[in-house]
Amino acid sequence: MKRKKMKKMGEFLVGLEVSFVRNNIKVKGEIIKALDRSAIIEISQADADKIESLSTLTVVHHRNYEIITNQVHKKVT
Repeated sequence: MKRKKMKKMGEFLVGLEVSFVRNNIKVKGEIIKALDRSAIIEISQADADKIESLSTLTVVHHRNYEIITNQVHKKVT
């Protein structure tokens, strides 16, 4: 039952803009996938360079980010 509940919560979180601190630098990004205890967040290349990350994707525990806006950013294809 917990997995079913998390799946619904994960669907709600995807697309939200969030901020978090990595290497003492505040970073903004968008949740692209929510997991049980963390989320995969896509950040800009500029922010990836600032925090010395090789990727624009990073994993952040749910308690370590703040939701910036409740508006979901859906990508238009």
